[in-house]
Amino acid sequence: MGLYQRILVPVDGSGPAGKSLAQALALAADQDASIKLITVVDEAIGDYMGGELAWIDPQTLRDNLVGGARKVLDAALEEAKAAGLEVESELIESPEGRIGRAILKAAEDWQADLLVIATHGRHGLARLLLGSTTETLLRKGSLPMLIVPSGAPPA
Repeated sequence: MGLYQRILVPVDGSGPAGKSLAQALALAADQDASIKLITVVDEAIGDYMGGELAWIDPQTLRDNLVGGARKVLDAALEEAKAAGLEVESELIESPEGRIGRAILKAAEDWQADLLVIATHGRHGLARLLLGSTTETLLRKGSLPMLIVPSGAPPA
């Protein structure tokens, strides 16, 4: 039995998240661990957009966000299954836009013993505007984490 049995992996369709998924799949195979893939839909994103999206119906926006997230999650799920791993997935909707907290709750609910997450490496104004989910996880979480930087080599 390996050190880790339950590895939670948030995915968002970005390049860095793809790298963290690859690392998690390799680690899960090595540790004979189960994987749970999650994606969090930030339903509060419309609140941040201001007038630019005023012409979009809120339900249409939500449906598009959920549909896009489902595609990302399904692609990651297929990748994990192709690697021969035991895998679960969950799409989480966060009406308050608290992605980090939603990830931590999912990890707690599933009783994960490792969180593998990407960091996009944003800084300056981009970090100020977009925030840092990884930083939130580090500050508020108590779970061991493998943080995969955007410039990490392939697994």
